[in-house]
Formats: sequence, C-alpha cells, structure tokens
Amino acid sequence: MALGTIGILSMFSVTCKSTDNNFWKSTFTSNNVNLFGDELSYNLIFVTLGIIDIWVGEMIKRVFVFCGEFRFINSRYDGRISFVVQQSFCTKSNIPFLTLPILVAMLTYMNLHGDGMLLDPTKSEMSRVMEEQKLNVGHGLAWSYYFGYLRLIIPGLQSRMDSWKKGIDTTRKSVVVPKLYILIPKSCYCPPSITAADPQLKVAGVTPSFVANRAGNQRREYKNTVYCFEADKTDFYCLVEYATPILSLYEMSNSEEAGLSSFDRLQQMRTFVATLQEIINSNPETKDNCSLLVYDDKKFGDGEQSISMLIKDRIEKDLSDKALQMVDDFAKVVDGTNTDTISSKCANELTEDI
Repeated sequence: MALGTIGILSMFSVTCKSTDNNFWKSTFTSNNVNLFGDELSYNLIFVTLGIIDIWVGEMIKRVFVFCGEFRFINSRYDGRISFVVQQSFCTKSNIPFLTLPILVAMLTYMNLHGDGMLLDPTKSEMSRVMEEQKLNVGHGLAWSYYFGYLRLIIPGLQSRMDSWKKGIDTTRKSVVVPKLYILIPKSCYCPPSITAADPQLKVAGVTPSFVANRAGNQRREYKNTVYCFEADKTDFYCLVEYATPILSLYEMSNSEEAGLSSFDRLQQMRTFVATLQEIINSNPETKDNCSLLVYDDKKFGDGEQSISMLIKDRIEKDLSDKALQMVDDFAKVVDGTNTDTISSKCANELTEDI
C-alpha cells in the first residue's frame, strides 16, 4: 500500500508539472520565492506528502484499534494497559518504521541541497534564490529609475514648464499641467514614438533643458517633451513619456542570454510598478509632480481606448483632487464657511491658475 501510494503521487507530480507548470509555480511560491525550485524537489515534496499521509492514516487506524481493545482491558489483558498498547501499535513488519528515516532524509535533503527550503532561508540562500529566479530585477530597476532620473528632473519641473508655456497660443482654451505622466504598458513594449501609438498626441515642444554632471558625464542635458491633445474643445498640454526601464524587461524577455520568460516579465513589471509607486508616494516632490499610468496596450488602438483619453481622465482626476485639497485647506482656515461656496471659489482660483 505504501509503495503504491508513493508511486501514484510521483506520477501525479510529473503529470501536474508537465501540464500546468505555472500553476504549481504559483502554488509553491511564498513572497515571490519558489519554495520548491527544481524537478527533484517537486518529486520529493509529493513523495514526502505521500509518506506523511501513510503515517497519519496508519496512526489514526491504530488509535481506533486501541480504543476498541481498551474496552476489554480487564477481560483480555488482566487490566494491564501496556499489553493493550503492544497489541494495538506493534507490528510484525518493520516497513512502517523504515519509512520514518526515509522521510527524515528527504526533508534534510530538501533543506540542505535543494531550492525547497521548508524553514526560513538564510540571507545567502535568499540571495541565491532571488538571483537564480531573477526576482529582484523589477525592484532594482525601480530604484535605479528614481535615483538616476526622476530625482534629477522632478525638482525644477514646474518652473521649466512655466517658462515653456509662455509661448503657447492664448486665443484657444487650454489646460497646461506641469506634471510628468509615465506610461507603463503591460506588454513592456515602448515604441520609439508616442504619436505612433496614439496619433491624437502631438509634440508641442520641449522644456528648457538643465545641465548636471553625472557619473563622469560632464554637462549632461536633461529635457522633457511636451505633448498636446484636444478633447472637449480644449487643448491639453502635459509631459508624457514611457518608463524606459520596462523596455529593458521587454528586451530581456526576447533574449536567450537573459532567460526571462513572458510570465516572469509580467511579474517583474508588477514589482517595478509597486516599488516605484511606493518610492514616489514617500517623497512629496515626486508625489505631486508625476503619476504612473499602467494600462493594457493590447486593448488600445481599436478606437475605443487611447493613451490621450487615459491621460485626460487622470488629468481631470488630478485637478479634482487638487480642488478638494484646496477646499480642505480653506475649511481649516475659515471655520464655519459654507463648503459649496468654498468649493466654487477654489474652482475659480484653480482655473485662473491653469
């Protein structure tokens, strides 16, 4: 019975891995770390579960036998409980007891030699697993993008936009948003031109550049492209660009050397977004001056959805949030003033400011 159960579980494990590998990857995954990494560990865990199942089932059966024999402790065993235990739990075969060292050996192997760590891994083991499974790519890209780019361009972004907007056409109704909107398509593919992805977005100009010495590059210039699109008879001007690190993820998934699957790419993109959003929210300057726009680019391009409409919805949300914040600020200063009146004043001031 034991060998049959182990054999069935082994065949089941091989079948499951061959038919739906991603399912078992997600099943035996904790905090994005694959607990049972290689094929040997997959087989060992199912065999180990089979042995545990046999032991638990056998012990439950023998407990019931003990309870049944205990009723006859006086008539059959002269009131000696040791005889009841011996009769209920002892066996002529040593096979059940031989499975115990096998179980211990399997658990020891998975802890010491495999990627299947049943106990909390050490820092070196965590580092090795994360390196082998490329679990820290998105996290590192997010921090690199922040320190290498966002932290440099965000501080003077509003003043550069103020300088640029002096040259726009004032005869038309327009909204100028001094904010950077970072596009993150789920496929991670970033075309060279945003206008190619959405013809409604047109290049309106380039912000004044600023110069910085960076890692040996003397007088390196940084500037941003301003895009314009029309909606509801209004011209919207804002800064739009793709998050360049995710293009690296796309290229890695198309490279045999990098070994990043499409499934891993999606996971790393989500890690990148979550990490970058946390970084942005923790800094008041970046929190108020840039926004992440994550979207499924496969659904775009059919006319019903577009990048410009996605940006427009976010701009309207940002303006609404700003108006509500001004309402709260006024309410704190002017105690007892009617909220509707304050909201109207804030909306007028916000429109004039834009």
